[in-house]
Amino acid sequence: MEQKKTACKLFKRCGGCQLSMSYDEQLVWKQERVQRRFEDLCGEDKIDKILGMENPYNYRNKTTAVVRNIGGRVRSGVFQSSTNTIAVTDDCMLENKEANRISKALTRLMQDFKIQPYNPVTNKGVIKYFLIKVAKATGEAMVCIVTAPTAMPSKQAFAKAVCEKLKSVKTVVLNVSRMRDKLMLGDETEILVGNGFITDILCSKKFNISAHSFYQINPAQTEKLYSTAIELAQLKNTDTLLDCYCGIGTIGIIASDKVKRVLGVEINKSAIADAKMNASLNSVANAEFTSGDAGEFMQMLVKKGEKPQVVILDPARAGCDARFIKCLARLSPERIVYISCNIATQERDVKQLIKQGYVIEKVAPVDMFPHTTHIECIVSMRKEKK
Repeated sequence: MEQKKTACKLFKRCGGCQLSMSYDEQLVWKQERVQRRFEDLCGEDKIDKILGMENPYNYRNKTTAVVRNIGGRVRSGVFQSSTNTIAVTDDCMLENKEANRISKALTRLMQDFKIQPYNPVTNKGVIKYFLIKVAKATGEAMVCIVTAPTAMPSKQAFAKAVCEKLKSVKTVVLNVSRMRDKLMLGDETEILVGNGFITDILCSKKFNISAHSFYQINPAQTEKLYSTAIELAQLKNTDTLLDCYCGIGTIGIIASDKVKRVLGVEINKSAIADAKMNASLNSVANAEFTSGDAGEFMQMLVKKGEKPQVVILDPARAGCDARFIKCLARLSPERIVYISCNIATQERDVKQLIKQGYVIEKVAPVDMFPHTTHIECIVSMRKEKK
């Protein structure tokens, strides 16, 4: 296991890395925090050792490269902690190496085409940032040019030049963001080159990824995360699996070979469109994906007399609200597998599920974000027999 301490010269300014200690020390630090949260709920023997990375560097498959005019030159970087000032990052140790190379080339092309970076103070300029995604398995890359509402000059020629200079880039899209200060994609997206998505392979399944798609940023650890979650779900070929907060359908599609039926529910309509496309891409015929509120969807299943044996949920950092927990308890699945990137809200929700008659079978932390304080954790639970 890698032992060196974080060596990034921007450590105190960038904020991308938060832990300046050896990787083994980071894993110990994270393990202790998981144990503090869950030891009293299930005992130490049910908490697995955290799954770390063999090489905890250059793991991020998504890069947000903010561009600014600095000293008359176009430079890219990330926002310094709690500021609108960027820290120039020429070679980030967390970002995919190809994404680092693409980022540098894009700023040079901006200078060649005389395209001005956006200035949030004056509200002038064109390009705010580049969103770069790289598929680990296929090597395909996507560049999303995020602009102010100002029309981008020579956009087609620029996109063509990107693909000619960078052979890994298979598609270039343009997104108009009307948010002045925030790094958020807008609703208006135009495909300039390619088909608007790249294809990656995860746990032997193919996934098309668009600019808007939520896709875990650490593909190597994601395979460990999903494989562990599916193993802990103890799926049978007679089971119906409900995948709550299913996103683009990754978990449900990966698990589809092991169950009779997959039901996926997600509030984001574009994500559901991606999930249906990904199911078709993998010739998965036993998965149904629905756009809507997960709690309301479970209520509908109860009314119809349908009862999934297993529920896998992977909510946002805020966790599940009280209504969702109530609906899940009414659905009363035999097994629940709860994946979370926030162990504080996960602990809160697990306590509520314990009150509803569930017991913890296993707690399995996975280090998805080396050199940061973030911890991903799986908690598997079963309905206690009366």
